[in-house]
Amino acid sequence: MAQLKSLEIDKQVWGEKGNPFLVHQVVVKELSSRRQGNSKVKSRHEVAGSTRKIYRQKGTGNARHGDIKAPLFVGGGQAFGPKPRDWSYVLPRKIRKGGLRAVILQRKLEEKLWLLENLDWQTPKTKLAAQFFAGAKITSGLVVVEGTDQMAERAIRNLARFAVRRWEDVSVADILKYENLILTQGAYQQLTRRLVQGEKERVA
Repeated sequence: MAQLKSLEIDKQVWGEKGNPFLVHQVVVKELSSRRQGNSKVKSRHEVAGSTRKIYRQKGTGNARHGDIKAPLFVGGGQAFGPKPRDWSYVLPRKIRKGGLRAVILQRKLEEKLWLLENLDWQTPKTKLAAQFFAGAKITSGLVVVEGTDQMAERAIRNLARFAVRRWEDVSVADILKYENLILTQGAYQQLTRRLVQGEKERVA
Protein backbone atom coordinates (compact mmCIF):
# COMPACT_ATOMS: atom_id res chain seq x y z
CA MET A 1 0.00 0.00 0.00
CA ALA A 2 1.29 3.47 -0.86
CA GLN A 3 2.83 5.30 2.07
CA LEU A 4 3.91 8.90 2.62
CA LYS A 5 6.54 9.76 5.19
CA SER A 6 8.98 12.55 5.97
CA LEU A 7 12.13 12.13 3.93
CA GLU A 8 15.38 12.02 5.88
CA ILE A 9 18.46 13.23 4.00
CA ASP A 10 22.14 13.17 4.88
CA LYS A 11 23.12 16.70 5.88
CA GLN A 12 26.80 15.89 5.36
CA VAL A 13 25.98 15.30 1.71
CA TRP A 14 23.20 17.85 1.10
CA GLY A 15 24.44 20.52 3.49
CA GLU A 16 22.84 22.10 6.54
CA LYS A 17 21.41 25.34 5.15
CA GLY A 18 20.05 26.56 1.85
CA ASN A 19 21.69 28.98 -0.56
CA PRO A 20 19.14 31.63 -1.67
CA PHE A 21 21.70 33.21 -4.03
CA LEU A 22 22.03 30.03 -6.10
CA VAL A 23 18.28 29.44 -6.04
CA HIS A 24 17.64 32.97 -7.32
CA GLN A 25 20.16 32.62 -10.14
CA VAL A 26 18.68 29.33 -11.32
CA VAL A 27 15.07 30.56 -11.13
CA VAL A 28 15.89 33.68 -13.17
CA LYS A 29 17.60 31.50 -15.76
CA GLU A 30 14.68 29.04 -15.95
CA LEU A 31 12.05 31.75 -16.27
CA SER A 32 14.11 33.58 -18.89
CA SER A 33 14.40 30.40 -20.93
CA ARG A 34 10.60 30.04 -20.91
CA ARG A 35 10.06 33.45 -22.50
CA GLN A 36 8.84 33.22 -26.07
CA GLY A 37 10.68 36.32 -27.18
CA ASN A 38 8.34 36.94 -30.11
CA SER A 39 7.36 40.56 -29.38
CA LYS A 40 7.56 42.52 -32.60
CA VAL A 41 6.59 45.98 -33.89
CA LYS A 42 7.08 47.48 -37.33
CA SER A 43 9.65 50.14 -38.02
CA ARG A 44 9.14 52.94 -40.54
CA HIS A 45 10.61 50.69 -43.22
CA GLU A 46 8.05 47.94 -42.59
CA VAL A 47 4.70 49.74 -42.28
CA ALA A 48 2.52 50.13 -45.38
CA GLY A 49 2.48 53.57 -46.92
CA SER A 50 3.94 55.87 -49.54
CA THR A 51 7.63 56.67 -49.58
CA ARG A 52 7.00 60.05 -51.22
CA LYS A 53 8.36 63.10 -49.41
CA ILE A 54 5.26 64.77 -47.92
CA TYR A 55 6.27 68.33 -48.89
CA ARG A 56 9.30 70.19 -50.13
CA GLN A 57 12.32 70.62 -47.90
CA LYS A 58 12.28 74.43 -47.59
CA GLY A 59 9.89 77.30 -47.70
CA THR A 60 6.84 75.80 -45.95
CA GLY A 61 7.55 76.97 -42.41
CA ASN A 62 7.24 73.38 -41.20
CA ALA A 63 9.81 70.95 -39.88
CA ARG A 64 11.80 68.99 -42.41
CA HIS A 65 10.23 65.56 -43.07
CA GLY A 66 10.62 62.65 -45.41
CA ASP A 67 7.77 60.18 -45.91
CA ILE A 68 4.56 59.85 -43.86
CA LYS A 69 5.78 56.61 -42.25
CA ALA A 70 8.07 58.41 -39.80
CA PRO A 71 7.48 57.52 -36.10
CA LEU A 72 6.31 61.10 -35.46
CA PHE A 73 3.12 60.60 -37.48
CA VAL A 74 0.03 58.56 -36.55
CA GLY A 75 0.22 55.23 -38.33
CA GLY A 76 3.96 55.49 -38.78
CA GLY A 77 6.54 52.96 -37.67
CA GLN A 78 7.81 52.68 -34.12
CA ALA A 79 11.36 53.69 -33.30
CA PHE A 80 13.50 51.29 -31.27
CA GLY A 81 10.62 48.87 -30.71
CA PRO A 82 10.98 45.23 -29.57
CA LYS A 83 12.23 42.61 -32.00
CA PRO A 84 12.13 38.79 -31.76
CA ARG A 85 14.96 37.51 -29.60
CA ASP A 86 16.08 34.50 -27.62
CA TRP A 87 16.06 35.24 -23.88
CA SER A 88 17.65 31.95 -22.81
CA TYR A 89 21.20 31.68 -21.55
CA VAL A 90 23.40 29.00 -20.03
CA LEU A 91 24.49 28.76 -16.40
CA PRO A 92 27.47 26.67 -15.29
CA ARG A 93 26.55 23.11 -14.38
CA LYS A 94 27.67 23.55 -10.76
CA ILE A 95 25.33 26.50 -10.27
CA ARG A 96 22.36 24.65 -11.80
CA LYS A 97 22.96 21.61 -9.62
CA GLY A 98 23.68 23.75 -6.56
CA GLY A 99 20.39 25.63 -6.95
CA LEU A 100 18.36 22.43 -7.25
CA ARG A 101 20.16 20.88 -4.30
CA ALA A 102 19.62 24.02 -2.21
CA VAL A 103 15.87 24.23 -2.86
CA ILE A 104 15.38 20.54 -2.00
CA LEU A 105 17.30 21.10 1.23
CA GLN A 106 15.15 24.15 1.96
CA ARG A 107 11.98 22.07 1.64
CA LYS A 108 13.49 19.63 4.14
CA LEU A 109 14.28 22.41 6.62
CA GLU A 110 10.67 23.58 6.28
CA GLU A 111 9.50 19.99 6.94
CA LYS A 112 7.76 19.89 3.58
CA LEU A 113 9.84 17.17 1.92
CA TRP A 114 8.12 13.79 1.65
CA LEU A 115 8.94 10.30 0.41
CA LEU A 116 6.21 8.44 -1.47
CA GLU A 117 6.94 4.72 -1.38
CA ASN A 118 5.33 1.33 -1.93
CA LEU A 119 3.34 2.55 -4.91
CA ASP A 120 0.84 -0.14 -5.80
CA TRP A 121 -1.79 1.87 -7.67
CA GLN A 122 -3.17 -0.51 -10.27
CA THR A 123 -5.39 2.05 -11.98
CA PRO A 124 -4.62 5.72 -12.79
CA LYS A 125 -7.57 7.18 -10.86
CA THR A 126 -7.37 10.84 -9.88
CA LYS A 127 -9.99 10.22 -7.20
CA LEU A 128 -7.73 7.69 -5.46
CA ALA A 129 -4.80 10.13 -5.52
CA ALA A 130 -7.01 12.90 -4.09
CA GLN A 131 -8.15 10.65 -1.25
CA PHE A 132 -4.58 9.60 -0.53
CA PHE A 133 -3.25 13.17 -0.20
CA ALA A 134 -6.34 14.31 1.69
CA GLY A 135 -5.66 11.57 4.23
CA ALA A 136 -2.10 12.84 4.60
CA LYS A 137 -3.42 16.43 4.98
CA ILE A 138 -1.39 17.69 2.00
CA THR A 139 -3.29 20.20 -0.11
CA SER A 140 -0.59 21.29 -2.56
CA GLY A 141 2.56 19.68 -3.83
CA LEU A 142 4.93 18.81 -6.64
CA VAL A 143 5.29 15.06 -7.09
CA VAL A 144 8.54 13.90 -8.69
CA VAL A 145 8.41 10.38 -10.13
CA GLU A 146 10.61 7.98 -12.03
CA GLY A 147 9.70 6.95 -15.55
CA THR A 148 8.47 3.56 -14.32
CA ASP A 149 5.81 5.13 -12.05
CA GLN A 150 3.35 5.65 -14.89
CA MET A 151 0.22 4.84 -12.89
CA ALA A 152 1.09 7.41 -10.23
CA GLU A 153 2.02 9.94 -12.91
CA ARG A 154 -1.33 9.57 -14.67
CA ALA A 155 -3.30 9.58 -11.40
CA ILE A 156 -1.75 12.80 -10.07
CA ARG A 157 -1.36 14.95 -13.19
CA ASN A 158 -5.03 16.05 -13.26
CA LEU A 159 -5.22 16.70 -9.52
CA ALA A 160 -5.98 20.32 -8.57
CA ARG A 161 -3.12 22.18 -6.84
CA PHE A 162 -0.74 19.32 -7.61
CA ALA A 163 1.73 18.76 -10.44
CA VAL A 164 3.80 15.77 -11.45
CA ARG A 165 7.27 15.83 -13.04
CA ARG A 166 9.75 13.16 -13.95
CA TRP A 167 13.01 13.46 -12.06
CA GLU A 168 15.00 14.47 -15.14
CA ASP A 169 12.57 17.32 -15.91
CA VAL A 170 12.12 18.85 -12.44
CA SER A 171 13.11 22.51 -12.10
CA VAL A 172 13.75 24.89 -9.20
CA ALA A 173 10.87 27.16 -10.32
CA ASP A 174 8.48 24.17 -10.25
CA ILE A 175 9.52 23.24 -6.71
CA LEU A 176 9.05 26.79 -5.42
CA LYS A 177 5.60 27.01 -7.00
CA TYR A 178 4.11 24.32 -4.75
CA GLU A 179 3.97 24.08 -0.98
CA ASN A 180 5.30 20.52 -0.62
CA LEU A 181 7.86 18.43 -2.49
CA ILE A 182 7.03 14.75 -2.77
CA LEU A 183 9.58 12.30 -4.18
CA THR A 184 9.09 8.66 -5.05
CA GLN A 185 11.81 6.27 -3.94
CA GLY A 186 13.17 5.87 -7.45
CA ALA A 187 13.12 9.62 -8.14
CA TYR A 188 15.00 10.36 -4.91
CA GLN A 189 17.71 7.84 -5.76
CA GLN A 190 18.09 9.24 -9.27
CA LEU A 191 18.28 12.85 -8.02
CA THR A 192 20.84 11.89 -5.38
CA ARG A 193 22.97 10.20 -8.01
CA ARG A 194 22.65 13.19 -10.33
CA LEU A 195 23.22 15.97 -7.82
CA VAL A 196 25.56 14.43 -5.26
CA GLN A 197 27.41 11.37 -6.43
CA GLY A 198 28.27 12.90 -9.81
CA GLU A 199 29.92 15.86 -8.05
CA LYS A 200 31.91 13.55 -5.76
CA GLU A 201 33.15 11.53 -8.71
CA ARG A 202 34.24 14.74 -10.49
CA VAL A 203 36.16 15.95 -7.44
CA ALA A 204 37.85 12.59 -7.03
